[in-house]
Amino acid sequence: MKARVITLIFLSAILFSCRQSEDKNILSEEKILIADNIIYDVVIKIPNPDDPWEVEKLDGYQGNRMIDEFFNAVYTEKMTAYDYHTGKRLSPEEVRHAELRPGFDRNNIGKIQFTENWYYDPLTMDIDKEVVSIVLGYEKREIDGSLIGYEAAFQLNFK
Repeated sequence: MKARVITLIFLSAILFSCRQSEDKNILSEEKILIADNIIYDVVIKIPNPDDPWEVEKLDGYQGNRMIDEFFNAVYTEKMTAYDYHTGKRLSPEEVRHAELRPGFDRNNIGKIQFTENWYYDPLTMDIDKEVVSIVLGYEKREIDGSLIGYEAAFQLNFK
């Protein structure tokens, strides 16, 4: 008898938790668009390694692998690169040629500009971010090594 009660409680708990999970998925479809094509920059290369806050912000970041993946996706035509200024489609050969230009080096990609849509779910209090596109920016430096700013390498669209 005791085993039956425990089994019944266990099965009820499983059924109840599954039902809650289903309801949460249904409810989470009530997302509100809170940012449409919001654009912001993320510095991905530490501009000053002596600044502990800058170092802490990028702790755990594995961007070089991601940058290489983006370039490989362009070269294998899994993704298409676009000129940031003109919107013109760039062929893999044009991107390869750009990598040969003086000053351009994928190891100097120091900033990513994201365009995203943000969605808020008031029931779960979650915020989901949908990446629309990114622009890779490489560092431009003075002869003495001081950072001048960033120049757009190319844009990748995800939508």
